[in-house]
Amino acid sequence: MKYRLLLLTAALIWGFAFVAQVVGMDTVGPFTFNGFRFILGSAALLPYLYFHPAGESPAKTKIPLWAAFLMVGIPLFLGATLQQVGLQYTTASKASFLTANYILMVPIAGLFLGNPLHRNHLIGAVLAIIGVYFMSITEDFTISLGDGLMLLCALSFTVQIHMLDYLTQRFSPVLLSCGQFLVTGVLNLILAYTFETPTLSGLEGALWPLLYTGILSTSVAYTLQAVGQKYLPPTESSMILSMEMVFGGLSGILFLGESFTFRQYIGVFAMTAGVFLSQLPSPVLLKGRRSGN
Repeated sequence: MKYRLLLLTAALIWGFAFVAQVVGMDTVGPFTFNGFRFILGSAALLPYLYFHPAGESPAKTKIPLWAAFLMVGIPLFLGATLQQVGLQYTTASKASFLTANYILMVPIAGLFLGNPLHRNHLIGAVLAIIGVYFMSITEDFTISLGDGLMLLCALSFTVQIHMLDYLTQRFSPVLLSCGQFLVTGVLNLILAYTFETPTLSGLEGALWPLLYTGILSTSVAYTLQAVGQKYLPPTESSMILSMEMVFGGLSGILFLGESFTFRQYIGVFAMTAGVFLSQLPSPVLLKGRRSGN
């Protein structure tokens, strides 16, 4: 129960972070915001790592630490960056629900990692597709740029969840978190100083959103995710983390004055039903196949 509560707390922090991410871009660009956010998150973990050095992990590995940082840091960079850029073209409420598609992508991707696909996984995926249609696709069968970026973001987070599931058995979750934040922050700062013009006044204007997302949403929440995933399977972890979409939708309505149309409420209902139905026990339809060692 303790590790489930850790993941639920992470989902709560992330859900309300959508508002901070939107407000923060009033004065800085998306790459600048993410760069300083993740560097701050990495730095916030250094005191903990200094006083609590990582011990030996039960599973031995030949993967060097720097490679582990890249393995989990690159998909986090892609997911976080796509999400931050996409928030310029869609609402925080809608973004939170579309990002939650990773909960259905995780068990499907798990097929290639040796995990079985259950009947409810397939039914849930169909319901999610229906939900995406009603939430994002207009009458002439087009999807907005922001909505498309959020779906790509969900795919990136799917990879990150599976990478964490593998690597937290071999490395300290807190050390992995610090490393993945550093990779994400550095890559975003490279983009920021290439395509944007970061200024001190802009950073001062985004101070509170940066502190919330850097310390709570990044340092605390992602570390809670890493610790929780060390002791829970990826499908169950993704189910709990998907509560982010509920908290995100609520935060957009409460703090940004956002609202859903009737059509979008149908999408919300279909996606929510698909998300939770996909986690209920059901017969196996396909057995996963693990390739390699």
